[in-house]
Amino acid sequence: MVQHNCLGSSNLFQTLFSFFTSVESSPHIPALQDIPLWRNCPPIFHNYKCFFPPATDSYKARVATYVHERLPTVISVLPLFFERGDLMAVNLYSLEGPFDTSHNLFRLYKAYSIRNGHIRSVSPLDLFPQHDFPTLVLGDFNIHHSASDPTLLLSDHDQFISSPYFDRASAHLFSLFNTPRIYTRFLFTTNHRPAVLDLSFANSALLLYCSSWNPSLPPTGSDHTALAIILSTLLLKPPPRGPNRKYTDWDHISPLLADLLLTAPPALPPPHTLNRWFDDSLAKITHLITCNTPTKRPSSYVTPWWTPELTQVCRIHDHTSRLRRKNQASPAMALAARNTYFKAIQSAQRVHLSQFLADVNSRSVWDARKIAAG
Repeated sequence: MVQHNCLGSSNLFQTLFSFFTSVESSPHIPALQDIPLWRNCPPIFHNYKCFFPPATDSYKARVATYVHERLPTVISVLPLFFERGDLMAVNLYSLEGPFDTSHNLFRLYKAYSIRNGHIRSVSPLDLFPQHDFPTLVLGDFNIHHSASDPTLLLSDHDQFISSPYFDRASAHLFSLFNTPRIYTRFLFTTNHRPAVLDLSFANSALLLYCSSWNPSLPPTGSDHTALAIILSTLLLKPPPRGPNRKYTDWDHISPLLADLLLTAPPALPPPHTLNRWFDDSLAKITHLITCNTPTKRPSSYVTPWWTPELTQVCRIHDHTSRLRRKNQASPAMALAARNTYFKAIQSAQRVHLSQFLADVNSRSVWDARKIAAG
């Protein structure tokens, strides 16, 4: 995840998301506050779905949560709004649990608590509800406390404002995820010291899966630092590389298999002894094959309905398009190749979908429901 304050600037927003396109793995969830608005809506970005509180006559959206399009392929995403623009939540649900099988639900709260005299717009009661499932609270709370900045000499005013937040967080088993003394805001003027305003709290159910919190992202031009938050979840880890048996070197393996010596099975053994002999013999054979078989390179962009026939049709389409650009092919020929390619894609998608729906089970029924709902 990424947590950041955009200062209401579209340039800061574009700078942040442009960085995401330059890295190998884009963040799954950028959670932003003080977002830029156009016609009361935050900007959109390629490959991300934006959730934000709908504007009314009394408030506008001050927070937004962006979700990468690859996340809903493994987790159901549901935004929650509270009839206000400075606080929202997002539920992430899966049958196996986002982190383990003990909890099916993970909730992310995003807040931008605005100064209003001696109070803040988002109260401790709103920020720290009592949940037994994993919960993460992110936001710019505009408070100063010794737990986040031990070197800060708190005034009575700051202590009076910030203590209720940390007291309620502790009472509901929330722990500060920030690294103490790591500043998150650096003012452009020199007469103010840095501060820790962007805070992250994780409850006891989530704390076990909190991997790291650090301000390692490049600056965007904001006086707030962009923060990277990594949670350890098995569902979002890339699948292990499996053997690509299509390229197994059988010419090298065949003589080795012929010369492989296996121990003779024991005579009239008990079941556990026979199982041990079988496992040891099978391990020797599979190890020999695995060592001479390259591994696949799984990708999140693999198309499940793609077929070798589509590859050939695609090559014909690309070749004809190049000839048409060089005026070496007629428009009718290019149009025919294009129509054939698109019709082949539609046919492959229909076949794959019918096979998928025929094999729907209790785990894939939610994917089928999403496809049916469009």
